[in-house]
Amino acid sequence: MRVSIVFQSTHGNNRSIANHIRNAMVLLGHDVEAHNVHDVTPQEVAGSDLLVFCAPTHIQRAPRKIRSFLRKLAKNGFYGDFALVATRLPDTPRLPRARTLDMMEESLDGSGGRVVGKLELLSEDMRGPLEEGWEEKLDSFLAGVMFEVR
Repeated sequence: MRVSIVFQSTHGNNRSIANHIRNAMVLLGHDVEAHNVHDVTPQEVAGSDLLVFCAPTHIQRAPRKIRSFLRKLAKNGFYGDFALVATRLPDTPRLPRARTLDMMEESLDGSGGRVVGKLELLSEDMRGPLEEGWEEKLDSFLAGVMFEVR
């Protein structure tokens, strides 16, 4: 199976997640490529069976670059499976609930593809570190995604 991972990372958290996903999928025998969203076009990943997106939460929202990339995929009629991963800060009484994953999924409306899994991972602050046990949480998520992929 061809798997493409597209990530956006400011402080390295989502790059670490993308690398972990890539290594796990390679161990399972899949053909895997990881791309920074700034260095790839939707056409370059459109032939993938599974597209995994990793994005940080910016002001309780999905970053504009990731949303734009997903909308372009939808416009071009991508018919594969999607998995969505977002990092965010822990909840506080002053901040509304982050809508990163929902916004990413909404950006895919009309694509013809389907979302087979969504995961949020917490980061202690914007620079990390990621929550304790994030690798195990991610591995469990990936096992569920692989069960759902056509």
